[in-house]
Amino acid sequence: MTATFPGSRDENWRYANLRALAKARADAPAPVAGPAPRGAPALEGYAQWVFVDGHLVSQGGGDYAARLDARAAGEAFAGMLDAEIAAAGVDFALARANARHGDDVLHIAVPDGARTAIEVRFHSSASGSAGTSYPRLQVQLGRNARLDLVERHESAGSIDPVINAAVDISVAAGATLSHVRVQDCAEQASVFDTLVAHVAEGAQYRLRTLALGGMSSRSTAFVKLAGRAARCDFVAASVANGTQTHDFFAEIDHAAPEAATREIFRGIATARGKLAFNGKMIVRENAHDADSDQSLKTLLNGSGAEAAARPQLEIYTDRVKAKHGATTGKLDEQMLFYLLSRGIDRAQAQALLQWAFIEDAISQIELAPLRLQVEQLVAARLNEVSSLDGLVSRS
Repeated sequence: MTATFPGSRDENWRYANLRALAKARADAPAPVAGPAPRGAPALEGYAQWVFVDGHLVSQGGGDYAARLDARAAGEAFAGMLDAEIAAAGVDFALARANARHGDDVLHIAVPDGARTAIEVRFHSSASGSAGTSYPRLQVQLGRNARLDLVERHESAGSIDPVINAAVDISVAAGATLSHVRVQDCAEQASVFDTLVAHVAEGAQYRLRTLALGGMSSRSTAFVKLAGRAARCDFVAASVANGTQTHDFFAEIDHAAPEAATREIFRGIATARGKLAFNGKMIVRENAHDADSDQSLKTLLNGSGAEAAARPQLEIYTDRVKAKHGATTGKLDEQMLFYLLSRGIDRAQAQALLQWAFIEDAISQIELAPLRLQVEQLVAARLNEVSSLDGLVSRS
């Protein structure tokens, strides 16, 4: 590719593993003929769209969604986002590659006062040697509109796909976007995504993001709270097993008075897994009475496991409420001893403690059927489905 990708010397990319992306073929794989691959059952009341290797294969209907060519999609968003992207340097190198090489874009435009629910499945079936998959979403909410959006990234089998996704979001005054992202790709996948969101006056952006699959993943998010009393509710969770690496960077820019953010991260690293979450909060000079609350926690369960939870604060006004906390630790030995003393075996006791830890984040998914699906995925990643089955089924 002609783009200069970030590297370990770039401050926000110290923990990311981009080797697979650099080695993969830059062009997108050719479209695959045939029916849409099977996946999780469709959510009731949601129009479902399915893409394979970045190409649309199943159109889910709905009044407010349409497939666009990448070039046309870029023109639609140029006025709002391109200036910020152009100025952002290396952090947007992957997003620019997506815009340059991608083909199909799902464009969701919900008009003023309307409400809808859409589920998007991005399935990857080609190895990186055949091309890089470029999923892309564009979301525009009108004034006082409401969108419930579920975005899934998945792959199957023993292939080693390389995925470079991009999501552009605009939430107009008084609108609400509830957005759940689930990355559950197969173990050889390499998954990267860049999300940009612009939130206007009195609008709410509620993001729940989960990274479970893949050999390595990197999720980059830039959220600008541009209007008075704009709010972002950002909740992330991850489990890194074996030699997996999951890296998150989230920058939330409070650019107007009374802007507010709540940010939660819960991550578990086992064996030789690696986790990193870098949460950057910016409060501008004119963002009087802004409110920023961060809680970043990681749990280590393995002698070779690594984790880093890093809050960053840039505050340029005295009229602000800012609270942050970051911890990295091992399983609570006292709680483990208590469970063992009650006759629970060690493996089940460890699974229960890990479950209680990560459920802080998973429980924030409001839609009960989707939350149950996510809990089942997490239980499988903790390798203790039987131990957690009762807890999951009662959630």
